[in-house]
Amino acid sequence: MRLQKKLGEPDNNLWRTFHHYITKAVDSQIDLTKLCKVCVDEKSIQRGHKYVTIFSDYDTGNVIFVVEGRENGVFDTFKDWLYQNGGKPKNISFISMDMSKSYQAGSQHFFPRSEIVFDKFHIKMGINKALNIVRAKEASNNAILVKSKYLWLSNEINLNEVNKSRLKNILLDTSLETVNAYHLKCQFDELWQVPPNAVYPAIEAWIDNVFECNIAPMNKFAKSVYKNIRGIANSMITKISNGVAEGINSVVQLVKARARGYKNVENFINMIYLLGNDFKFST
Repeated sequence: MRLQKKLGEPDNNLWRTFHHYITKAVDSQIDLTKLCKVCVDEKSIQRGHKYVTIFSDYDTGNVIFVVEGRENGVFDTFKDWLYQNGGKPKNISFISMDMSKSYQAGSQHFFPRSEIVFDKFHIKMGINKALNIVRAKEASNNAILVKSKYLWLSNEINLNEVNKSRLKNILLDTSLETVNAYHLKCQFDELWQVPPNAVYPAIEAWIDNVFECNIAPMNKFAKSVYKNIRGIANSMITKISNGVAEGINSVVQLVKARARGYKNVENFINMIYLLGNDFKFST
C-alpha cells in the first residue's frame, strides 16, 4: 500500500509488472539441467484456507516450481512443467517429502523411477506423538510424570542440569511404560547412524522389540514404520531430509507476514519464487 502511494500507481498495475518480471525470471533463470533430488512441501496461503505445493532443488536450495493445491495431481503438473522447461523427470532420483498419502501416491504414479525419502523431522514427529500419548495417559496416575512432557520430547543434550537430573531419576523406574517407550524412541533415533547395508535388518529388529514391549501407541507407530519402511529406510541411508524445504518455509512465513495473508494465489506464488531464488533483474 505504501509503495502504491509513493509511485502513484494502482495496486493492480504494480502486481501486473511484478508478475511480468517474475515470469521472465522463472523461465530464464531456473536451471533444471542438473536437477536430480527434489524436496516437496505444502504451505497454506492463509490459516485454514488454500494451499500451495512447493518443489525445491535439494542441491541448490532454490524454489523451482510452485503450484496451487496439495493433491497427488500436483506431481502430474510438476512433471509436465519439467518437460516444458528442459527438465528430465527420469533424472529425478529422490523426492523428499512428509508422509502425506496424497504426495506418496502422486510421486509413485508420476515419478515411478524416483525413490521416496521421508523427511526425518516428520518421521520423528510420529514417534514423539506416540511417546507423548503414553506419558499423558500414565501421568494421570503417576505424579512423577506430571509436567514432564519437555523431558521426553527434547534431546537429552539440550536439557539443563536440573532437567537432566530429573530425567535420570524417572528412568530408574523401569515399571513405567513411559520409560520403556522413551528407550524405544532413543533406539529408533540411533537407526540413522546404522551403516546403509544394515538399515533394513535394524529397522525390522526395532519393530520386533516394540511388539515385545507391547505398548499400544508405540505398536501403532511401529506398524506405520513397517508399512512405510522403504521411504523411512531411504531417509536413514541417504541422509536426505526436507531441511531445504523447511528453510524455504521460513521464507514463506516472511511472505505471509508481510502481506498479512494473500487472497490472490498468483501473488503468493510469485512472492515465493522471488524470495526463494536469487534472481537477477534488468529494467
